[in-house]
Amino acid sequence: MFKVPVLLILYNRVEETHKVFQILKAVQPMQLYVAGDGPKPGNMLDRLHVYQTQSVIQPEWPCQVQHLWQEEHLGKNKMIETALRWFFSKEEEGVILFEDTLPSYDFFPYCEELLSKYRNDERVFSIGGTYLRHRSRIRYRKRMKNGGSSYFFSAYASTWGFATWRNRMNDFTLSMDQYNNSDFPEIVDPYMKRTKHKAYWVHRFTSLKKLNTTYWDYQYNLHIWAHKGISITPYLNLTTNIGFKEKGNQRKLRRLKRNAYPIMPLTHPEEIVQNTSEDKYMFRHIFRRAYLRLFRDWLKEILPNKNNLE
Repeated sequence: MFKVPVLLILYNRVEETHKVFQILKAVQPMQLYVAGDGPKPGNMLDRLHVYQTQSVIQPEWPCQVQHLWQEEHLGKNKMIETALRWFFSKEEEGVILFEDTLPSYDFFPYCEELLSKYRNDERVFSIGGTYLRHRSRIRYRKRMKNGGSSYFFSAYASTWGFATWRNRMNDFTLSMDQYNNSDFPEIVDPYMKRTKHKAYWVHRFTSLKKLNTTYWDYQYNLHIWAHKGISITPYLNLTTNIGFKEKGNQRKLRRLKRNAYPIMPLTHPEEIVQNTSEDKYMFRHIFRRAYLRLFRDWLKEILPNKNNLE
């Protein structure tokens, strides 16, 4: 049985939730927290899907289960913030999964080992499970033959399945009231060596503050950078996003879908140093392309009559 508490955040994806739950059924976490968003008002089909999704969670192993079901629809960002605050009000550390993030079996001992190893090193804020470079399995085998490590330290926190600690999340909030626009260059500067990378992130954060809206993935990274923290990324992908649909821009975003592989046992790096080479790849191929498309699609939803932010 898996001893680290697990938080699973749901909404209305029945099939995807079933697949994730089958992994949990095999891993058998001793403590399972399940937080589910409520249905959109007046949408009976959505209400049905929400209830069907919640009904998937029926543990058949010895397990302490706690639920946080929302009666009203909060939306993705607010639901995640609410679920994280609830979970860490009860636990010192844990693993966070979503209904559309399918972990490998090795993701769980990977998180358990690194939670223990870096528990008292508050430079490390987040333990991610996603690695999006092509041919990661081939690259990983070469690294291991050459005496390399199983993971690296990155400016970017991957959020498709991750682990962290309460004391790193105590003051996490989607509100940006504590920041002035003049704060963002200073926060971003230690992590970005290139001017265009700095400008990208300063513009994203400034835009979110100006619009008084939330995009939780970006704000989680802002939270880490504001605390001078760093994140862990495996050199071998451990989680698969199964939420992209075969329609519109989602077809293009399927480039972000990667298979998950075994990674245990781990080989640890000798020191905590940001891998700027890997981060450059992430910026160029992920944030400037796929994530930028996600950001623009999100802006279309909240600003239907305005131009997208570049």
